[in-house]
Amino acid sequence: MSDNTLISYEPASGEELWRGTLGDVDAAVSAARRAWPAWAAQPLTNRIEVLRTFANEVRRQAEPLAELIAREAGKPLWESRAEVDAVVNKVDTSVQAYAERTGKKKFDAGLNASAAVRHKPHGVMAVLGPYNFPAHLPNGHIVPALIAGNAVLFKPSEKTPAVGEALIACFHTAGVPEDVIQLVIGGPDEGRALVSHPGIDGVLFTGSANVGLAINRKLSANPGKILALEMGGNNPIVVIETPHLADAAALIVQSAFTSAGQRCTAARRLIVKDSVYDDLMEHLLPLTRKLMVGDPLGEPQPFMGPVIDNDTADRLSES
Repeated sequence: MSDNTLISYEPASGEELWRGTLGDVDAAVSAARRAWPAWAAQPLTNRIEVLRTFANEVRRQAEPLAELIAREAGKPLWESRAEVDAVVNKVDTSVQAYAERTGKKKFDAGLNASAAVRHKPHGVMAVLGPYNFPAHLPNGHIVPALIAGNAVLFKPSEKTPAVGEALIACFHTAGVPEDVIQLVIGGPDEGRALVSHPGIDGVLFTGSANVGLAINRKLSANPGKILALEMGGNNPIVVIETPHLADAAALIVQSAFTSAGQRCTAARRLIVKDSVYDDLMEHLLPLTRKLMVGDPLGEPQPFMGPVIDNDTADRLSES
């Protein structure tokens, strides 16, 4: 990132993939605040129909989107295709969850009175996305927010802006108004500006624990601003005495090496009882030697591609 420009490079080749201009947070917030009341005023059925159209658009763009995820995030194509499927499936999941959690309810309140509970949109939501699932995880915030009648400003990770741009294009093609869901390109400065902006009514974040805790501290004195934090937590795997050591070895490999170890659930430590250590290694080490590492678009498909950049590689090595 330099001056007013953000550049994305393919981790597998180092070649430039995408280049864009940093977003104007104030302008984006102002446009969203003007646009969201009309979106919120639409019948729920209309908003759901638009989101189902979005799912169909992602289906139509499935292969180009999967290839873009593979190129920008470094994930093998088989894994990127699974991520695109998750983007599509999130719409039906969110529609069902909205019906279960936010239906209008009426109660008898005594003294011939009645009470009612209904839900209303929060307003303008900032969604801050990660690089490891650059489409699926932010989409998990965006779709429910739009169904509920909110406007969304989406800042993708500075490491995966091209995927973020492609995702937002699918929403616009499906009929979500351009000011109701906007792409805000940027890095930490733009993220901080969104979090602290008085025109933002909520922050939906997926990323590291350190950043999530900083956001929590920043907003702790502002209870009117809704906050959702999905933070990484790399718990260890503990292996105890079990007759199923082959299964344990397969699960260890899956946890530690899928997505090149860049998932929030990826185990970075292995704790093994002395009594089963040698037997476990007899199963585990041959599996690790067979892992294929290579070009995300290569054939045959590798088990994992590269980590996304040198800084991430250093952190993984240190953990």
